[in-house]
Amino acid sequence: MPPDRHHRRTHAFTLLELLTVVAILAILSGFAFGMIRGTKQRANIARSKAELSHLVQALEEYKRFYGDYPQTGASVANSQRVTNTSGAGQTTAQARLFNALVGVYAASNFNTRVNGPLLVDVTKVTPEVALAANTFAVASGSPPSKQPLANSFVDPWGNRYMYFYKPAVPAGGRPAAWSAPAYVLYSCGPDGASTTLPNALGIFTGTTQTTGDNADNIYADKLQ
Repeated sequence: MPPDRHHRRTHAFTLLELLTVVAILAILSGFAFGMIRGTKQRANIARSKAELSHLVQALEEYKRFYGDYPQTGASVANSQRVTNTSGAGQTTAQARLFNALVGVYAASNFNTRVNGPLLVDVTKVTPEVALAANTFAVASGSPPSKQPLANSFVDPWGNRYMYFYKPAVPAGGRPAAWSAPAYVLYSCGPDGASTTLPNALGIFTGTTQTTGDNADNIYADKLQ
């Protein structure tokens, strides 16, 4: 046998060897992808907690200024999922929370605009719809007043933060049932799914808060 032929046969890769190398590379790629995805998920969770903390601070400032948190309990809660580019409807609980914190409404009246202070830093939490600098939180018209926006705050996964609080007490009426110690504010977490809590109670019942769709929810400190 010629020496050069023997040399080529000794150093050539077989099909099995090539397949083994490909399999090893695929496994390593899977590990790397999983690590990157896990790191991104942890970063999003940390960011959501920071944003919720900022909203808690804004709500406390709001309560100090108006005497209570935004009473959105009579408002329809919008879906947590953002499915269009037109923003949350202005009469939904999420939009009323947004407009309350930017100074449009007082705690119990979502019809009369009050031109209140801007209590939330929108560089620390993401609005659902991009804000126009010339109209956001700027009084206009005659008499000048801040204009309500079809907007809400969204979490790092692009879903609306969910906010619930008792409805305003009607004149001469009785306080509505509300069992939570304060408002309920949370992100629906990485899966973006959530079972809506009963508006009348302000709390989840049984294991609804910690299992199923709500298992990965991230709650504001007020519920801790």
